[in-house]
Amino acid sequence: MQKTMFSDSSRIVEWIPIEKSEFIYLSAVTLAALLFLAAFPLLLRRWENIKLQRIRKLKKFSSIKTHAPLNGQVKAAREAAVESVGGRFSIIRKIAAGVILLIWFILIAFPFIGMVPRTMISLVISAAGVIVGIAARPFIENVIAGIIISFSKLFKLGDTVHIDQQYGTIEDITMTHSVVKLWDWRRYIVPNSTMLNKEVINYSLYDSYFWAHVEFWVSWNADLEAVKAVSLDLAHDLMSKNAHENPRFWVMDMDKDSIKCWITAWTDSADDAWRYRAEMRTRLLTRLQGMGIKPNLTVLEWEKNGPSGGPLS
Repeated sequence: MQKTMFSDSSRIVEWIPIEKSEFIYLSAVTLAALLFLAAFPLLLRRWENIKLQRIRKLKKFSSIKTHAPLNGQVKAAREAAVESVGGRFSIIRKIAAGVILLIWFILIAFPFIGMVPRTMISLVISAAGVIVGIAARPFIENVIAGIIISFSKLFKLGDTVHIDQQYGTIEDITMTHSVVKLWDWRRYIVPNSTMLNKEVINYSLYDSYFWAHVEFWVSWNADLEAVKAVSLDLAHDLMSKNAHENPRFWVMDMDKDSIKCWITAWTDSADDAWRYRAEMRTRLLTRLQGMGIKPNLTVLEWEKNGPSGGPLS
């Protein structure tokens, strides 16, 4: 490659001519970058609209149905969710544009990389590695995780989840963290990278139906057929009206003192399952006590002979 020189009264300017193949390469890379810059925001807008339509259809933003002390809580939560999605996708659009431009610059500079001293390249790469690897790694990890969550179907605003022994509804997803509104209205804040690495039970991933069960124990001398009949009768009253299967009664275990029983029924959501189990326990306990059925033989012996051992015996 030859150099041509152009001189004037003050300086000499050296021009490096570009080969035809290099010109075609640069033109193709630039055209591809422009196409990505034009098309990617449209794809993001379409994805954003899908999420916004889903949010506008949500009727609740809490894991337990309750009469909140705040007026218009659902409407406020929906508006906040819409604003959160808009802000998150706005940041993603800016990040995407920056990444596309960075890739374009690298591809443009690639044919001329041999003209830059290797020492300079090594220093730049080392400095960037230190900054990214030490100072900004947690932030970058959470941002990347936030982008993944935004485009995945693992978690969505309004989903009812169980994470770290906490039960609640996903109230907000930002670029760095997610907010879970717990059943008692506390907020549990989880970094997005942790959300991807944790084992999470999502009760709303594909549908909201929940096969709820209540576990209880009865003594060996209890009339098991009577216990079964009472349990099924109560479960029928509390089960979902949309259920396609009758409640079931199972004996799950037997030990020397008691028999473990389960009563199961379909509910429409995790929220309904919570209420079903609480109400079922209350009604079942009342009915069994009225029938004189004790939970296990230890209770029978205590009532017959009094407690044995301990400071009060």
